[in-house]
Amino acid sequence: MRILVTGGSGFIGTNYINFLVQEGKHEFINLDIKPPRNKAHQAFWRECDLLDRPRLEQIIKDFKPTHVVHLAAKTGLDEKELSDFAANIEGVENMVRILRETPSVERAIFTSTLLVCQMGYVPKDDTEYKPTTLYGQSKVCGEKIVRSAKDLPYAWTIVRPISVWGPYAEEPYRNFFQSVARNWYFHIGSGHYKRSMGYVENMVNQIHQLLLVPAEKMDHKVFYLGDSPPIDLYDFANEVQKKLGVKKIRRLPLWAVQCIAKCGDMLKAMGWKKFPLTSFRLNNIRTEYVFNLNPILEVSGPLLYDYQTGIERTIQHMCEMGEI
Repeated sequence: MRILVTGGSGFIGTNYINFLVQEGKHEFINLDIKPPRNKAHQAFWRECDLLDRPRLEQIIKDFKPTHVVHLAAKTGLDEKELSDFAANIEGVENMVRILRETPSVERAIFTSTLLVCQMGYVPKDDTEYKPTTLYGQSKVCGEKIVRSAKDLPYAWTIVRPISVWGPYAEEPYRNFFQSVARNWYFHIGSGHYKRSMGYVENMVNQIHQLLLVPAEKMDHKVFYLGDSPPIDLYDFANEVQKKLGVKKIRRLPLWAVQCIAKCGDMLKAMGWKKFPLTSFRLNNIRTEYVFNLNPILEVSGPLLYDYQTGIERTIQHMCEMGEI
């Protein structure tokens, strides 16, 4: 395979490039507006903005990919207009059109998000949408662009990663591990909130397997990516605490945490965005959601790592990077 990875300098993308390097079986490039987080990936990087259609088209035409993993996206919760997420809309339009005109392409994976619906809501089917953020709305637009493109000459699938954590993580999980390491983290109320989550090295394997299975098993389908069974956040946090060898995690009553979150709201309104807790974040922490991951597990096979091993690998990476 000749694999074009967009967004290979991001969180999931960096781990996928690591996966491809370790496999050593395929030719690949990373198309991204930002340089690689892992300096060892520099040779694979091609700098490009998804909105720069002429350059995007030239890189794709020159490389002649057989398989495409489109991970690149604009993320964020502080943007004010849908146009701020042009990479998720116009960028997808550019990818779909250019890949249509690239005869070498056999299949493509387009990455969406579980936030095409509000946190905690599991849609009844793949085209039920209930976004509550501009980011989620932009990803709905991206999915609709892919679906509405008729008679594409390649097989395609849409994937929705769930609560991804692991090496190279960004907010909120990098902050979560750092908070536990510094004895800042506390259980909220009972602390028991169950949800589907996804260790990133398991997730990139799931993505890769979608490139390998017979086309009929992935074409025109939507897959949630993540680990099964779901994880209790109380158990997850305690496992991180034990692996780090730090003090036992304390508890705070819900009302006290709500007061702290209100303070975070005010600080955010005043322009300080680094405060670790807001009412929005608190609501996300307390929201339970469990997705059916049998469809992707039937395609990808068993998980490569259990969550305890994932925690060990994440801590090792963060220590090596000086993050904890």
